[in-house]
Amino acid sequence: MTDRPGDVPSTENLESADGARAWADTADRKRPLRLQIREAITDELRTMPPGARVLELGSGPGFLAEHVLSRCPHLASYTLFDFSEPMLDMSRQLVERFPSAMFVLGDFRTDVWTQLVAGPYEAVVSMQAVHEVRHKRHIPHLYRQIHDLLVPSGTFVIADRTPEDDSSRSSALFMTDREQLQALADAGFGDPRLLMSGDALALCRGTRVNLPDAARGPGSTRG
Repeated sequence: MTDRPGDVPSTENLESADGARAWADTADRKRPLRLQIREAITDELRTMPPGARVLELGSGPGFLAEHVLSRCPHLASYTLFDFSEPMLDMSRQLVERFPSAMFVLGDFRTDVWTQLVAGPYEAVVSMQAVHEVRHKRHIPHLYRQIHDLLVPSGTFVIADRTPEDDSSRSSALFMTDREQLQALADAGFGDPRLLMSGDALALCRGTRVNLPDAARGPGSTRG
């Protein structure tokens, strides 16, 4: 999918095999906090009931999926969703051995991506991927879509980049900790919490609360 007017162009080609591999080879070295975030997300999913279904948005090379699936054998299904075929190929090599692993190619920047995944889910997780909507103005809409994929009281655990500087690119692409919590609240998530912050990353959690659209805050009308 091409960038929309006003979006921030990507400096990486994650749909190429070389670009995907280069990202995978350096991601944890660039941001060591990713290791703790993976463990924190896994801790959240350990509390899910037996038979729970989990969707990971922007699953990349499968690092989070492998960490979760090796520690949460009680999950009925774990769907890895990514727009990059090379990323999904790498993730298959890591987690295809787990019977609960499922792989879906799709782009969550489209309005039809939710039709590609078979919800509802007890949990949706995402790690350093949401900013791929390429402008933070799109994130509240994405969070409303995620909210509607969850069962009542379902959990959304999101880790994403925060601004590293005050440049126009950084501030347009990445949400601050406070903006993340506000976007969750506006999408209808109850008790949004910041679980971890540092290394230009923020880990937040929200719980699905069934609210009428009018109570979801600005921009909640669906087109």
